[in-house]
Amino acid sequence: IHCATKEIMKQKGFEFKYDFSSTSEKEKYQEEYDKMYAECKRTLYSAGYHIYTSIDPDVQKQLQSSVDNALSGYTEKDKNGIYKTQASGTCIDNDTGKVVAIVGGREQKNIGYTLNRAFQSPRQPGSSIKPLIVYTPALENGYTSETRIPNIDIDAAKQKGVDVKSLSGERLELRNAVERSKNGVAWYIYDDITPDVGMAYLTQMRFASVQAADYYPATSLGGFTTGMTTEEMAGAYAALSDQGQYREPTCIIKMINNQGEDIFEDYESVQVYQESSAVLMTDILKGVVTKGTAASMGWSGNIEAAGKTGT
Repeated sequence: IHCATKEIMKQKGFEFKYDFSSTSEKEKYQEEYDKMYAECKRTLYSAGYHIYTSIDPDVQKQLQSSVDNALSGYTEKDKNGIYKTQASGTCIDNDTGKVVAIVGGREQKNIGYTLNRAFQSPRQPGSSIKPLIVYTPALENGYTSETRIPNIDIDAAKQKGVDVKSLSGERLELRNAVERSKNGVAWYIYDDITPDVGMAYLTQMRFASVQAADYYPATSLGGFTTGMTTEEMAGAYAALSDQGQYREPTCIIKMINNQGEDIFEDYESVQVYQESSAVLMTDILKGVVTKGTAASMGWSGNIEAAGKTGT
C-alpha cells in the first residue's frame, strides 16, 4: 500500500526531496508530503487498482521466524499487550532490486498492528552506516583497502578545536578496521573526507529522515538525529551488491488501473558508488562475516555473505 501510494504521488508529479538545508525547510516539505500522501492513498482505495507485488510468502515466513526466534527470550509487554523489545527486517532480491520480504515487528496473535517498523520507524544504525558514508566514499577519495589509518581516541577527537589529524593511535589497514569495526579509524577518515561528502551518498539513495543537523562527525559512528529504516539500509547495501547501482526499494511489479493499463514505471538505477569501489567494499565486508565482528554467527565456509554489524 505504501509503495503503491508513492507511485500515485509520482504519477501526479510530486517531487520527492531528501536533502534539506534547514529544519523549517524539512518541516514544510513534510507537510506537503503528508497532504499528498493522504490524497493519493484515498485514490488508491477508491480507483479500482489491481496491485501485483514481489513479496515472496516463503521468504516472508522465514524472515518473520528469524525475528521471532532472535527475540524469543524477551517476554515483557506494554499495557496493550505488545512486546516491548522489537525488531524489523527488509529483504531485497539483489537480482531484481525488489523487496521480497518485509517484517515490521514480532508476530503476535490477536494484536492488530498498525505500525510496520521496517519502513516506518527510523532508528540509529550504529556502525552499520560506516560502509555507506565512510569507507566506500573513502575508497573513492584516495584510500585503498591497505591504507593504514590511526585508530584515534574518540573522546580526544570530540574536544573543541582539536585537529583530528594530529591525534595518534594504533595504525590499522582500512580492511582490518572495517572487520574489527574500529570507531577511531572511521572518525579519522570521516573528518578527512568531510561529512558533506559522506552524507551526500545517503541523499542520493533517498534516505528520508536525514536532517541538516546530521552533517557532523558523530554520524560516522551512526549517531543521527532520527536515523534510518531497515528498508533504506537494505536498499543501500543492495547498491553495494549491484556494483554501486542504487534502485529505490519497492515491492510493486505492476499496477493495473480500471482501464486495464499498467501505470507502474519501474525505478531507474542510479550509479551512486563507482563500480570498483562497490566491488572492493563488498569484498572487505566478506571479512566481517568470516573473521570480523560477525564471525560468531558461524557462517564462514557455509554461505557466501558480506555484511556489517552495528549497535
